[in-house]
Formats: sequence, structure tokens, C-alpha cells
Amino acid sequence: MRISTILNKVLGFGVDPELVDAYRSAIPSDVQLKIAQNGDSYLATVSGIEHKSLPKEVFLVTEAKTEAELIDMVNDLIFTYKRIPENYRPFYKQILKPEGAIASSKSLSLVKSS
Repeated sequence: MRISTILNKVLGFGVDPELVDAYRSAIPSDVQLKIAQNGDSYLATVSGIEHKSLPKEVFLVTEAKTEAELIDMVNDLIFTYKRIPENYRPFYKQILKPEGAIASSKSLSLVKSS
């Protein structure tokens, strides 16, 4: 039995296990960010997805107090951009992980974890 099926039954998420896999494939393999410190918080602007620039009409930005919270916020931003429903998101908690340290860089790539 697959883990998504078990979670669905145990936690009652009311999700389709096949859609869990389908939405997982919609999540990009990597996201490029520009990071700026804004007072006591971090501001992340998505500069590219899978090394391609975003269309001019798309502006993806989020803010957080800590580095860990920023990663959560970027994941949520990408889920929203890719139109992944709220009840499916717990299956992908922090699927995009940092490839570098935020504190040492003004840019960052998040890569899809398996």
C-alpha cells in the first residue's frame, strides 16, 4: 500500500492518491530566487523556474522572519502558482529544499527533493 493511500485513510485528507502523484510532477525541479534582507526579515523573489525566466506578467514574491520560514513560504508560493489544492500540500511539505545557504548569498536555488 502506498504512503499517500495510508495518509489518506488515516488522516482523512479526502484526496485521490493518483492526483498526489500528478501534482508532484507539476512541482518544478528547481526554483531560482533573489534574496534580500528587509529589516529583520527576508524577502524572496522568484527569478526563474527550472532556469527559465517567468513571464513578464508573473511576479512571485514572499517574505519571512527566518530562513526556515522563508523556505516554507517559497514552497507555499510555488504550490499556489502551480494551483496545487490546499488539501494536497501536506504531501509535499518542503519538497523544494535549499541548494545553498541563504545567509551567505543574495541568490538561492531550491531543488526538488525526492
